[in-house]
Amino acid sequence: MANENNENETTPEDEKIVRKTISIKGVSADLYKRIQKVSTETGKTIGQVTDEAYRSFMGTVENAKRLSDGFVKGMKEGSSQYIENIKELEITGDDLQEIGRKIIFKNIDTLTFKNIDNDMFDRYVNAIIMVKTVNIPKSVSKARVLLKGSFIDRIVQ
Repeated sequence: MANENNENETTPEDEKIVRKTISIKGVSADLYKRIQKVSTETGKTIGQVTDEAYRSFMGTVENAKRLSDGFVKGMKEGSSQYIENIKELEITGDDLQEIGRKIIFKNIDTLTFKNIDNDMFDRYVNAIIMVKTVNIPKSVSKARVLLKGSFIDRIVQ
């Protein structure tokens, strides 16, 4: 592009910017002409216009990465883990906390919950599907199990 050789230029905001002469190879002639035109129209140097373009581009990339990371994290936290196809399972509050996400219990003959309360049940159990017998402690409401259950043969408290 163009050579910028204004070392320690002061901006209107009184911040010092260290500038170096940098040669960038491979810039298309058409794009360079467009940058020159913007430079002329705005009264800025090609280096200033290029700096602004790079700054804008980097801001876009960083924001896209932050958004993408947030999306992936949300999907991981929001997605449920399946525990399925087991004859008999006893799961405790410690087990649920260790898994650390919502769980769908599916196709289990006997599912027994121990050492959990309503809040923990709501936080970690997303659904109970096709379970013959669900054993729950007195600290968990049958209504909560019913709301999260489908195709349950029996609930024992």
